[in-house]
Amino acid sequence: MRSWVPVLAASSVLGCAPVVDVAGVYFPGWLVSTVSGVVVSYGVVSWLGRGSQAPELADSALFFLGLVAVVALATWWIFFSGF
Repeated sequence: MRSWVPVLAASSVLGCAPVVDVAGVYFPGWLVSTVSGVVVSYGVVSWLGRGSQAPELADSALFFLGLVAVVALATWWIFFSGF
């Protein structure tokens, strides 16, 4: 009986990933969150680099990657966590 416990635990988790329907094609929720993080971050960095607000911050790759992570995790938390 103990050999079935990991199989049952793994099978119960397989269907938990949220799926988003975009024009008839199903995408996993993590992919949608990541793409939205990249798009929003690119917009923020281009907005910062255009003006005189913080051009050195807009050139930082670490800032861009951090912003992507924050936006992607926030998107996941707001739309897919079910809070």
